[in-house]
Amino acid sequence: MTALNTGAHLGARDLFVVEADEAFGTFRHMDFVGLAVANIEADHLDHYGTVSALEEAFAQVASRVDGPVVGCIDDAGVRRLAQRTPIIGYGTASNATWQITDLSKAPNRVSFTLQGPDRSYPVAVPRPGVHIARDAAGVLSLLGSMGFDLECATEGLSRFGGVRRRFEVRAVVGGTAIVDDYAHHPTEVAATIEAARSGDVNRVWAVFQPHRYSRTADLAPEFGAPLALADRVVVTDVYPAGERPQPGVSGKLVAEAARAAGAAVEYIPHLADVPAQIAPQLGPGDVVLLLGAGDIFSISGPLAAALGEERGR
Repeated sequence: MTALNTGAHLGARDLFVVEADEAFGTFRHMDFVGLAVANIEADHLDHYGTVSALEEAFAQVASRVDGPVVGCIDDAGVRRLAQRTPIIGYGTASNATWQITDLSKAPNRVSFTLQGPDRSYPVAVPRPGVHIARDAAGVLSLLGSMGFDLECATEGLSRFGGVRRRFEVRAVVGGTAIVDDYAHHPTEVAATIEAARSGDVNRVWAVFQPHRYSRTADLAPEFGAPLALADRVVVTDVYPAGERPQPGVSGKLVAEAARAAGAAVEYIPHLADVPAQIAPQLGPGDVVLLLGAGDIFSISGPLAAALGEERGR
């Protein structure tokens, strides 16, 4: 959390809030008094093997919650979960118990009305993107279903400073913004690019570092259309995250998928080469998104320095 400069905060209530990671199945060993499920999509198949096994894990967790389970029914995976266990739906869908309406996007914020079972709440979050609205609605719908004061919660959201590596502006040099984001799944990539377009921008650049050979092997074709939403695309080689290389699996697979989807794409295997190669091409009003869960954030400084040199010539 950027406002607190920490990844954890000890509050005063007898309530522990945690982001439970499904990656290795460990969330099946946790006991919850409330649960919010944002989406369920093909990922972490190196652990689960199949999407069916992944969805089974979510169903096991949701069925053991000692309290309300809310889920974004805009997502197909959550809708399938709702067929197996009771879910309180939130989202933009007309049948959501907690419905997002009057959605308004701006360069650095998103606002909407959250229509609950008994009344509506105006919500504004100083972060861009429709995905932020859905996440905020998920938090509020869970808190509301658990009996907490939503007026207090919406006030807190209005001052939310975001978290590290989630649309984090690292630098603005000569009108070019460098934004770091942890997006490493196709849906996340699409959401981040969409958020970048909510402002008055010239071009959106997506510089993407694929994360894990297993994920790249499973999902490389799925990255094509999301990356093609950007005006210019750069793909680097894979960040291994401890995995051994797989024959034939590299960032080139993702670059080819983006090109097939119509993107103007360049494959630059070595991450360190990116700043010098793209800085001369950048102009005022451009937004450069550094996307990935690896070490792509490490080039934000060198890219800012390269831009400074270009602007100083």
